[in-house]
Amino acid sequence: MRAVKLVTLLLAAPAVGALASCTDLTEAPQSSITPENFYKNEDEVRGGLASVYAQLRNIFPGQGDPGYWSLSEVSSDEMIVPTRGGDWGDNGRWIELHTQSWTASSPAGLSFINDTWVQAFRGVTRANVVLAALENVAVADEPVIVAELRTLRALYYYKLMDMFGGVPIVTTTEIEARPQSTRKEVFEFIEKELNESRAALPASWPPEQNGRMTKGAADAILANMYLNAQVFTGTVTAAGLQPGAARWQDAITAADRILNSGQYSLGSDWRAAFRHDNHLSRENILVAKFVADPDLGFHLVQASLHYEMFAPSPWNGFSIVANAYNSFDADDQRRQAILVGPQFNIETGAPACVRPGCASGAPRLVFTPIINDINQASESEGARFLKWPSDPNHVQQGHGNDFAYFRLGEIYLIKAEAQFELGNSAGALQQLNILRARVFDPDEPLSTVNRDVILRERLFELVAEGKRRQDLIRHGRFTQPWQFKPQREPYRILMPIPQTQLDANPLLVQNPGY
Repeated sequence: MRAVKLVTLLLAAPAVGALASCTDLTEAPQSSITPENFYKNEDEVRGGLASVYAQLRNIFPGQGDPGYWSLSEVSSDEMIVPTRGGDWGDNGRWIELHTQSWTASSPAGLSFINDTWVQAFRGVTRANVVLAALENVAVADEPVIVAELRTLRALYYYKLMDMFGGVPIVTTTEIEARPQSTRKEVFEFIEKELNESRAALPASWPPEQNGRMTKGAADAILANMYLNAQVFTGTVTAAGLQPGAARWQDAITAADRILNSGQYSLGSDWRAAFRHDNHLSRENILVAKFVADPDLGFHLVQASLHYEMFAPSPWNGFSIVANAYNSFDADDQRRQAILVGPQFNIETGAPACVRPGCASGAPRLVFTPIINDINQASESEGARFLKWPSDPNHVQQGHGNDFAYFRLGEIYLIKAEAQFELGNSAGALQQLNILRARVFDPDEPLSTVNRDVILRERLFELVAEGKRRQDLIRHGRFTQPWQFKPQREPYRILMPIPQTQLDANPLLVQNPGY
């Protein structure tokens, strides 16, 4: 978008997408574009493109609607949001999410699950509106913009397919009830869109355009889809998954295109991919862009830390499950992203205490891995994550850390798993040990590999990055019991279609079991 940043704030977004013009972050948008007057010139088209990118940010608590990331993490054995006194009760929806007791019309179903559906389809809608506009407006680099829009739309459909299975495939702007495609049909649509768009996408962008879609971004989505192909092209019944065909070699091929592209590399310091200046990291492949701004900033820093550890006050919510924390080797540097023991203010270094704070004589804040009661946790129970450190230039709760949907570390993991499934254990070990070499000093390479090892290595490398639910489903572990959660029905590997959406579209059919 010339020199315009893609984190431009979108003003309003009704179903058909009233879109703000593309503007510098320091400007106040003066106009909005509606379906009646939209996209009469190139600048307005580019503004519409920015609005499609902007939708990538809305997956976190405190960041739009707390949908996709929260579903991916809190429904797993990796993260938990206990009720702490009068905090985080929220009508039981966080506990419902962790214990997988949701329904189509339960508190979680009508909030987090519905939010995920709405946010993804909002991205689809915005992409469709701009694609339709390009039929009537001349743009200098139209093939590239069309490829970006199709790739973005494919990513939003990837989220829908991941969570809900079969959904309507919408490629036009008419507002009408749409029939539901099968999950396999959605997979094939996404695959086709990415493969056809990939050729027109650049290998990279100039630094001021960081965050736009590239060939590597398309390949990262494809590699992940092929890794999960047995799940994504299978059929879910009330009795569970009937797997589709494996695509292990396709996963390797897509991963190798990234690994051999010369565009990406692992830094010697694993933290560089997460810091406030991670736009400089050559590891991150596909990111949601953030800037240090109260509205446009990254808020996940706030979600986990205790109220007294930062200003403005964090939310003291999200905790790493004790078993996940205890799985890390003590000398694995990645464990340093999880906070346990006596805590300090992360900006001043002063000791932190429970509320009302040290000045009032309150006890020191000491994080303990164990949460004894999910309904009555204390302020200090639960290990916390600080994988994305605070931005020293943050403005209120808004930080400038980008969030990577896909980064190079995961591509090594995808290749390793696919190689193992094809019988190449030596190749899988090589990929896993590349990642381990930068987080152990001295090095502690693995000597054997199996599915349990692969799942653990994904936990260590990708903790809190929104991958755990998908990994557990692929490995047949998602509905197994863990602390606070009993064995659950096998159909829960799909979310229910929210009752709100069933009421709005009579052509939708609820997922089996719900």
